[in-house]
Amino acid sequence: MSTVLENLLMQDSEFSESKFKSKVENEFVQIRLSMVTGKTERINHFVNDETFNKIAQKVADDQANNRIQMYDELNVANVSLDSIQELDDCFEIDVTVHWKALEYYLDRSTRKFLSGNNSYRTEHDCSIVFKKIKNNKALGTARKCPSCGASVDINNNGKCDYCGAIFPLQNYDWTITYMDI
Repeated sequence: MSTVLENLLMQDSEFSESKFKSKVENEFVQIRLSMVTGKTERINHFVNDETFNKIAQKVADDQANNRIQMYDELNVANVSLDSIQELDDCFEIDVTVHWKALEYYLDRSTRKFLSGNNSYRTEHDCSIVFKKIKNNKALGTARKCPSCGASVDINNNGKCDYCGAIFPLQNYDWTITYMDI
């Protein structure tokens, strides 16, 4: 992994394991929160289409079954970088997120407990794959909508407030290409 890491650092001098782990933790929590609220559009800019569709389908299935998946007291206990791979056009990092939460379902209409565990936190591991295109554009100057040129808050939802276009984060930063749901 050290040679690949050296190549990654040559391509991305600002890469730091601690900042990357913080990014992983933040995005993991945002994804779980979007599943609770049903507002999956808030994560569209930092996951690929396949992962987004899988998350949106889980939320749609829960809505069709008149339930809400809850993650109370969500805590990311650890993020481990399992492997770093260099491919022809990108780098991929496989991570495992070890997390804890009160994980249960509520009835969407009545908000009454349906199933799961709301008395003690259970622990889980979640595999996530992040990808970053080699020689990508610098993010610092790129926070403009690709459609209309307006400023876009990529930390909020990556969606232009004026025209509704999604900021293409995959051209600038690490994006999620796989995630256990």
